[in-house]
Amino acid sequence: RPTARGKSGPIRVAFVAADSPAAVAYAIGKHVGNAVTRNRIRRRLRALIDHHEAPLLDGFYLVKCGIGTDKLTYDELQHHLYRAIDAIA
Repeated sequence: RPTARGKSGPIRVAFVAADSPAAVAYAIGKHVGNAVTRNRIRRRLRALIDHHEAPLLDGFYLVKCGIGTDKLTYDELQHHLYRAIDAIA
């Protein structure tokens, strides 16, 4: 069960605290788009997590993408992802 949750726009983040280093998983369903679109979103999310200024808390993160994620620009995706992660801390 998630310890904390954050949401912004079509992005939701669930967090489970653990003693292990931060690990991030992505849930991007077929309703978001075809495989090419989902992989592009996953690559963008991975890059944004890698460049996040504040260190992530130890534990497990699940980033869920809702309908409309494929329409977001890179900057909008960054805004929503960081806002959802910051809601957890």
